[in-house]
Amino acid sequence: MGTDSLLMWSGDSKCGKSKEVWVLGMFILLMGFSISFFVMFLYLSSLDWGSCVIMSVSVGNRFLLDLSFPFLLDWVSLSFGAVVCFISSWVVMYSRFYMADEVFLLRFLSLVILFVLSMNLLIFSPSILSLMVGWDGLGVVSFLLVVYYSNSESYSAGMITVFSNRVGDVFFIIFIVFCCSCLDFSFFGSMCYLKEGLWAVGLCVFLGSITKSAQLPFCAWLPAAMAAPTPVSTLVHSSTLVTAGVYVVFRFGFMMSDNMKTCLLMISIITFFLASLSGIYEVDLKKVVALSTLSQVSMMMLALGLGCMSLAFFHLLVHAFFKALMFMCVGSVIACSGGVQDIRFLSSFWKKLPLSMSWYCISIACLCGLPFMSGFFSKDLIVEKVLGSSCGVFLFLLCLISVTLTVCYSTRSLSLLFKSQENIFLSVSSDGNIFLSVSLFGLGFGGFFGGFFLQNLLVEGMLFIQPSSPMKPLILFFLLFGLFLTWFSFESKMWSPGGLFSSSPFLRLRSNMFFLPFLTGNLTGYMFMYYSSLMVKYIEGFWVSKMLWEAGFGKVARLSGTKIRGFSGYELSDIGFSLILVGFVFILSFLLFFN
Repeated sequence: MGTDSLLMWSGDSKCGKSKEVWVLGMFILLMGFSISFFVMFLYLSSLDWGSCVIMSVSVGNRFLLDLSFPFLLDWVSLSFGAVVCFISSWVVMYSRFYMADEVFLLRFLSLVILFVLSMNLLIFSPSILSLMVGWDGLGVVSFLLVVYYSNSESYSAGMITVFSNRVGDVFFIIFIVFCCSCLDFSFFGSMCYLKEGLWAVGLCVFLGSITKSAQLPFCAWLPAAMAAPTPVSTLVHSSTLVTAGVYVVFRFGFMMSDNMKTCLLMISIITFFLASLSGIYEVDLKKVVALSTLSQVSMMMLALGLGCMSLAFFHLLVHAFFKALMFMCVGSVIACSGGVQDIRFLSSFWKKLPLSMSWYCISIACLCGLPFMSGFFSKDLIVEKVLGSSCGVFLFLLCLISVTLTVCYSTRSLSLLFKSQENIFLSVSSDGNIFLSVSLFGLGFGGFFGGFFLQNLLVEGMLFIQPSSPMKPLILFFLLFGLFLTWFSFESKMWSPGGLFSSSPFLRLRSNMFFLPFLTGNLTGYMFMYYSSLMVKYIEGFWVSKMLWEAGFGKVARLSGTKIRGFSGYELSDIGFSLILVGFVFILSFLLFFN
């Protein structure tokens, strides 16, 4: 074992002796930021909902480019930042329970803090330059967290995640190129200077956002990211990575044309339907919750496609609370059952984990949008907007079917966890851990009262009030119809052990989103890696190494080095001469352009 490994092991062992100190310290830090953002939000909203504060950290003003990192503080960024830090604080507390046996806990918590920092940088950035730092930071840190367990499944999921998100990064780099052409990195400056080419910038925002939010056809990485530890999944699926695309469209969707919004509308409703259909047949408990996240993010994109920006943002905040609570309850089931995620082997958890299952029932009710639960205040409004729009019968039916399927797979997972029939014997530990209990109650009240609280808090800023609608009884009917379908399926023994363990091609087609994750994830990732290796082999290995260096620059360097050694008394290698030449060119460029 090397010296670095010994030092790392020693540091992490010392951390293991004071895990509670690190967890409580990071919890207080994140909760302090959340309270600070909330107080600033209350102060700005008391003045005027349109008021904001812009702070700028200047990096330099060189060669006609103003390189600065501005931060925008308004009711949108402050409310979202407060929610992200609030949820992250409870996730850190929950990590002490879930990662109790983790030796390198400090390393894990440091990655989580870096992940939250990248998300906040994205939230408070009105500039594409600083936004790209947060955007790329989310992608890099999410890869490190997905592959945290260091096994083949984690590596495969991490590669799918990072490659899918890199597609969106490319479009934002193209956005930066457009900003360089108008010498302004702010979105609002780009809107002023790129009037004719604004559609191209809007296209970059559109394509970059649907990759980050896992919309069709980039929906493979979201279920694959379940290979990460559950505290990471809680953050990724509630308020950070997967909602980054929704937030970018909300902020800068004015650059998108009407045709792009129509395309976003169609993509989101199809993704909503496919995710809900796959959730019916999924047997991995974490993937069921991941598919529910995909369906809810599609609802946010659906609202954005309809032009209901504030409504989408409202659902983003409400969804963050109850989805984080849902993942914590699922994580407690997995941790207490020894790592079992297959829902076919889980049963009688209403007796084994009463506290976790109580909060899980509440989160399921919020997800389904049952009356007076937090999801009811935002989800019903989006469905009403869809039903009241003039988008056609196809969108109308797909939305109602997807809502029904959401109720079906949610109550199905709950019923399978509550069933008394034991397929195998599992030794399940108690959920009486103090860190788990405190985390569930902390996020539970946010998930239960979040919709009502945020509705009264943000009603003036969101500029929409719809107290009643003739579509509401229709939505309630389809919710009850979904509950009836779940009851009927169990009464007809569709979820009996024989049916649960059966497999057919048509069943695999429905449960795998018509094989889209395979086509856009595994197959595309394999082809990308294969052709990338060929490009490295032929371009870098032949043209760069053989032709450009050995037959070109290398020959010049060797000849020049030989001549210089002939005129000097010092031994100078070819590489040394090349470094001196590059340094001379760099100094000359600096003198010409920066002075």
